[in-house]
Amino acid sequence: MSASRRALFKLAAVGAAAFAAAPLQLTPAQAASPSEPDIGVPSNADKPLSIVNLDDLEAEAKAVLSPARFAFLGPSGDGWTYRENRRAFNDYPIMPRRLQGISGEAIDLKTRLLGTELPFPIITAPMGGQGMIHVEADVAAAGGTGAAGTLYVSSGAATKKMEDVAAATPGPKWFQIYMNKDPEINRWLCQRAKANGYTAIVLTADALGPGASDDYIRLGRPFPPALRVPGNHDPAQGGRGNFFDLKRDLSYGDIDFLHEASGLPVVVKGLLSAEDVTRALEHGAAAIWVSNHGGRQMDGVPASVSVLRAAVDAAAGRAPVILDGGVRHGIDAFKALALGATCVAIGRPVAWGMAVGGAQGVKSVYAYLVAQLRSTMLLSGTPTISAINRQFVATKG
Repeated sequence: MSASRRALFKLAAVGAAAFAAAPLQLTPAQAASPSEPDIGVPSNADKPLSIVNLDDLEAEAKAVLSPARFAFLGPSGDGWTYRENRRAFNDYPIMPRRLQGISGEAIDLKTRLLGTELPFPIITAPMGGQGMIHVEADVAAAGGTGAAGTLYVSSGAATKKMEDVAAATPGPKWFQIYMNKDPEINRWLCQRAKANGYTAIVLTADALGPGASDDYIRLGRPFPPALRVPGNHDPAQGGRGNFFDLKRDLSYGDIDFLHEASGLPVVVKGLLSAEDVTRALEHGAAAIWVSNHGGRQMDGVPASVSVLRAAVDAAAGRAPVILDGGVRHGIDAFKALALGATCVAIGRPVAWGMAVGGAQGVKSVYAYLVAQLRSTMLLSGTPTISAINRQFVATKG
């Protein structure tokens, strides 16, 4: 096999993982070329933001980043699942209760997730390749999340090593792993995460190969060479193991392995089927994460919120259920909670906030969503997160 083709396959493997499985593979001609396309520089912003809505924030991020860096955030294929993630929330109009005797001061957003108290039920989803967005990469995202007081999930494809990410946030944190073919590398990552204060391991079940937005493909899938080895495996950052040697034949037995290797709860992310939820719980999953990778991994699958109720019913109270995909408003979080989710996770809004405002921008994204959720709870007549249930959504049809 030629050196250029080996480079091609390695870069394709990175694509399965970076920023929720964003593609980094090159064509053979590109891999062989010593020159790299000029894709501009990442943001170095660091400022609080006044956010009217997250669509406006996305537009601001697009103006800040080069076309290639912004396209890196794009959905897989033509983006049907990405759009459906957002549209499907409209299938669940809120049914408010009136005359409930609730004041604004009575609203309490606190919740618990795997034994950790959170000030509100919104967390940051794992995202790899954040060095494409901001010079501080995962450190900015983790710092902003921690400043907001909530949980940060660090990606196995993070630009920064997990020690730097852990040091950036005073808040709770989990580590998301992309399984390696070498079980000892997986064990080493789990134990390293535990030693650095991560309190759960997240197994991403749906990242088995590269996906790409049409815009990113048109631009040639550019990616800076300096970012191609994730921080946890980068020898320059104390890493080891071949990140590109990804384990594709994931099975329920991997849940058992990760629990044994880490001694930590294992969260299974990327489930859409109720049957998969049941099997994951049978193998010891501590939490279920309903997700389609934000429409970045496989186009054409259902919106996360469309399958949430069935997943919650399958979990039957045995484990918390997390949802991501399309959350752009506090009312989206409210709807997910009403359908039975324990909390929701956000990805792209964090990246947009980071692009426009760095860590402070990420904190501002949370302030915006939390204020909306608080207002929605008041107007819907429910004072606590635990009181939100299915009576607060009216299913269409």
